[in-house]
This record gives sequence, C-alpha cells and structure tokens, in this order.
Amino acid sequence: MNNTTKIAVIGMGQGGMVAAIKLAQAGAKVTVFERGLEGKVGYDWRDDITASVFDDCGLPRPNQDVYIQKAKWLFVSPDEKGALRVPQFKPFVEISPHRRRLTAYFADLAVRAGATINYGVNVEKLVVEDDRVIGIELDGKLEHFDLVIDATGMYSKLREQLPEKFCVQKQPTEQDTMYAYRAFFEKNEGAETFFSDVDNTMVLRHMDSDGIGWCNLNDEGNVDVLLCNIARPLTDDEIAERLADLRAMNPILSEKKLSDRKVPLSVRAGIATPVADGYVALGDSAFMTIPIMGSGIEAGMHGAAIFADYVIAMDIQNFTAANMWPFYVKYFAKFGKGFALLDIVRRHALRFKSKYINWALSGKFVNDDTLRYLMLQPDDYRRPKYKFGMFSAILWKLIFNPSFNCAVLSMAFEGLHALNVAGRIPKKYSLDGIAKWAKKYNKLIDNCEKKAAKRQARANKK
Repeated sequence: MNNTTKIAVIGMGQGGMVAAIKLAQAGAKVTVFERGLEGKVGYDWRDDITASVFDDCGLPRPNQDVYIQKAKWLFVSPDEKGALRVPQFKPFVEISPHRRRLTAYFADLAVRAGATINYGVNVEKLVVEDDRVIGIELDGKLEHFDLVIDATGMYSKLREQLPEKFCVQKQPTEQDTMYAYRAFFEKNEGAETFFSDVDNTMVLRHMDSDGIGWCNLNDEGNVDVLLCNIARPLTDDEIAERLADLRAMNPILSEKKLSDRKVPLSVRAGIATPVADGYVALGDSAFMTIPIMGSGIEAGMHGAAIFADYVIAMDIQNFTAANMWPFYVKYFAKFGKGFALLDIVRRHALRFKSKYINWALSGKFVNDDTLRYLMLQPDDYRRPKYKFGMFSAILWKLIFNPSFNCAVLSMAFEGLHALNVAGRIPKKYSLDGIAKWAKKYNKLIDNCEKKAAKRQARANKK
C-alpha cells in the first residue's frame, strides 16, 4: 500500500478506528471525519470486553487508566428469587474499558500512525458515479477518496445511498434493535448491593419484558442502571415503573439521578454484505455486534482488523466490492456464523416464558459450580473440580420438564440451521450468488420473528 492511496473513515467507531490505525501504519493516507468534538466522542460509560482482543488485532494494550478489571456479575430470574453468578476468569482476562477513553486511545494511535482526524465534521453524503463511491461531499464540494470506510453506526445514512445492486441493507429492522435507557444515580450511602459480594446485577426478562434490567455499582461509587426493550423504546411510565422495581431489590439505588440517555443498539447478526465499489461498512455500520448483548467493541475491532490485514496483505489498490469481499468471508468463518447462531438464540430466549427462566436460575437445574465448570478453562484456578453426577442430574431434570425441552430444542434446531446457512456465505464474489445467499440469510431472522408472532398470537387466544 502506498502513500497515494486516499482513505476516508467516517465516524470514530471502534471498527473504523482500528482500520484507520492499521491502514495508516501500512502507508495509506487516512483521514478520519468525526461529527463530535475532541474529547467528547464515545459514550461516557464502561462496557466489558476480552483483553486479548488487542493482541488479536495487532494493537498494543492501553494503559490501565483506560480500563478496569471486569466486575462480578449476577444473573437474576424474572421473579427475582433465583440467581446465578457469572464465572470470572483470571484477573484482567476480561476488562471494562471506559468507552470515551478507549476512543481517545485509538485516536492517539491513529495520529501516531500518520492519520489525520477532523473533529466537528458531519459527513452525510457519498458521491457515487457509475455505481462506484468516489468520495464524499464536504461543504458542497466533492473530495475524492479511493475508499470510504463507513463507521457511522447502525443507522448509517451512507448505506442508504449505495447502488441497489450491491445488496447492502439500508437500515436495521425494529426487531434488530435494542432500545436502551441508561442512567447513573448517586449511591445510597451505607446500603449494600442485591448480593453483598457482587457489584453487578442483571435481571433477565425484567418485569416480564422482552429485555433486561441491570443495577451496577461502578468504580466511581455511582449506580449504573440499564433498562431495555427489543423492537420499541420504553415509555417514560415504563422507565419509572422498572426503576422502582430495581430500587426495591437494590438498596444502593437512590432517587438522585446524575444523568440519563436513551440509546438504540444493534442486536442482530452481521449484515449480509458490507461492501460496494469504493465503500466498506465496519463495526456497528455492518452490525458487527455480539447479538446476545449488543456490545460492538470487540466484534467491531475483530472485523476491522481482518479487513485491514487482508487489504494490506493483498496490496489492494482498486477497492472494488469483488476485491474486498474475501475479508468478509474470513470474518464470517471466524465470527459471523457464530453470531448468526447467537442471534437466533437471543430471539428465542427473550420469548421464553418467565417460568422457564425462573426454574433454570433457581438452582434446581444448574448451579454456580456447574456454570463455572462449563465456562472456564481447565487451567483456570477458579474452575471447580468435576463432581460425579454433575451433568447426569441435569439430564434427569430435563426428562421431567418436556415443555422446557421443546422450547430449548426448537431454539437449538433453528440456531444450528442459522449456523449452517451463515457458514455457506459465497466464497467468490458474484452479485447473483450473494443476492441469493443474502435472501436466505436474512430469511433466517424473518422466519424466526414470524414464528414468534404466531406463538404469541396463540398464547393470547388462550
């Protein structure tokens, strides 16, 4: 890659910034355009990731002023009577970076690599000629670029402007979106968390919703609250009702609000195709998120690193969709098809009857030791020793809960089907082949939602 290759990165999402760093290091002339102001880009809160993602992406790990050790988590049943502790790995295997500080860290790496960052610039228009993106419009004028990297997020206005023939999805559906309300409150001094030794508490299907509710004591001594719904935003009345419920179970949560914000998050598997001639979507713009939770930091970093490494290794100068497509095949093989499975699992799990989750988290089905044994590595000092009958007891309990079995088997069957379809992503670029595969891939999600609607209709009649 030579220094005459001009690349525009629109938005400072993690995916865009990782690509900017690596491509600038390789010698490309990279310019980042960000509508936010310097020091104010990114959400003012923390999210959890695996620390090794920096190593995987070929980037140095940030200093510890950017992140802290991931806190202990507790999954609580909808009836708030059962709970399971989420297993913890060895210290700093999983970390919680502050999103705004992480963005600033990426910005510093990008500038050191030779990239230019322009803050306070809102780019909303691509320039397309003969079905190829040739640049962006700035102040009414065309600025030429060999490649435009879209890192503007799930509701990208740039994707909407691409030629139809490339089969790039314009916008996510309502069912692909988790509408979150996140707020920070002062802590009630002297009060304890729901479990005295666990700072972070997450209620599944909180108040029988199709989302979650968490109440976490953060490192600054404030209380971090998240409420969410799938497919529709929470009303103010619903927020007040659910805050009251969290307050009743969490003595630490006061009524003194410090800040709040409503945020839509992508919770669907990756977009069917993120490339067009002269254009690629990365990070949230390509729905590179972990569908089970909506976190896009880790998935976006991985996707961007795979893209940049492929472009550099192949010395791509002509950024056509066909030339860039193999990167997405690599991404799907490593992450994308697994996320397709997780997407289907999430859609099923959020519609499980609350009584199933109550039973599963009651300790009668699995307990803390079982979960730790399943999730931790054999050499992890936190992993318990195998006990005779640990899993035979689970199988025995399943035999006597056929309705739960049916729900789990249905979820497993559709999830494995999604894994199979996603795994058959076309290896070679062909507009016809990709269009046919994209139709099947997107149909996975459509069919899942249609079946869920039919089940809900039958339940309502009863």
